[in-house]
Parts: sequence; structure tokens; C-alpha cells
Amino acid sequence: MEEKYFCSVIREFEKEEFSEEIDCIDDFLGFSSKKFRFLDMNSASEDCINKFLFMWLPKKVVDSDSGIIEKYVKAVNMFSKYVFEKYNINIGEKNADDVSEIKRICKINNEFKRFLCDPVISYSPLLIDFNIYKRRRNKINKPSFFNMLDKGYFTVEEIFSGDYFLLKKMCTGRFIKVAVDKKILAKVKKRDILYASLRQNPFFSWELTEVYKYYSGNVIDYIKVM
Repeated sequence: MEEKYFCSVIREFEKEEFSEEIDCIDDFLGFSSKKFRFLDMNSASEDCINKFLFMWLPKKVVDSDSGIIEKYVKAVNMFSKYVFEKYNINIGEKNADDVSEIKRICKINNEFKRFLCDPVISYSPLLIDFNIYKRRRNKINKPSFFNMLDKGYFTVEEIFSGDYFLLKKMCTGRFIKVAVDKKILAKVKKRDILYASLRQNPFFSWELTEVYKYYSGNVIDYIKVM
């Protein structure tokens, strides 16, 4: 096969296989143009769609029950089929279990926004609830008895029946027991990954002050920890 870039094949697919999922493919192209700009098709793998569906998509979708996840997965599967039939390169295909897993991560992201008083109602246009913003600032700025902070990538090691889970910091192996809302714990699984800020409270308990990213454990190989 003559040398082709992964992004150029996505553009090629858009022109040849027009469908109602074209907006999703546009997003996949935009993502790939940043992450895999100079990736040759001969080096393409399932990592390309895994990073898009399991890392990019959950941060963008608000209502995961609207059918939008299914639409994205269908679009990527169509592209994967196209690549296999035209270039005999297998970049994988996602199924109903993958859709359920992406939806779970989306819901956890939204639950954390509620739990941590995220004031942003909409990003386009930008709308902020200033009452929630004030509550969030008060929560973040409240005095800490021990003034102990931590930040980084953590894996979920244990889930307790109350309102705690046990996290392990990926770069040090340190274990921290953290208070979390029960609605979130009901959706969390062992080996999930979060990039977060923590603060210690009296009696050596910890709480989350910010969750920047939350991922399924199946992306562990893509996480770069310093």
C-alpha cells in the first residue's frame, strides 16, 4: 500500500461513505488530527479508536442516554469496516458492552460535576450558575486542619459499602481512603482511573476537591504518569 496518513483516510471515508453519522466522523478527524497527525496507516491500530471513544468522548457528552454514544460507536465501526475492506488493516470494532462502559464513564463524570459543585451549565455558549460557583469557591477555600494536599493519577483499588473508596496513586503506590457520594460509588468499578486533586480533613480522612479526568481501567496503557 502506498504511504497514507491515518487522517487522510478519514477524509477519504467522509467523501466516499456519506451517512447521518458524518458529524461524529468529523469529531474523530479533529481528534486524530491532534493525536495522530503523522500516523501512517500501516501503523494504525485499535488504540486510535480506543483513545477517541474511551478518553475523548466521555468528556464531551452530557446526556449519555440520548443515543449519542451509540451514534459515535456506529460511526467508528463503519470507518473500521471501511479500513479493513479497503486496506486490510484491522483497527477493531466496538460492541454493546463497550457502549455500556462508555455510558458508565459519562455518568460518573456528570455525577462528579454535581458532587463537586461544577458551576458550568453549558460550554457553547458558556453559561455559569453563580450560586453554584459561590458554593464551590467556599468548598475549595475552606480551611484545612492538616493543610495536606495531593494531586495526580489514581486507580480505584477498593469500594466500601459506606461512602468511601480506596485510591492508589499511580506514580508512588501510596494508598488513600477518600470520601465519595454513594450515587457515584454505585457506578464506580475497581481499576477505574482518575486524575484528581485531594485534600485531607480532620481525623485523617480525605476528600476530592477536583476530578479533572475519569477513565475506565481499560485505558491504563495510555496514561503517562510523571
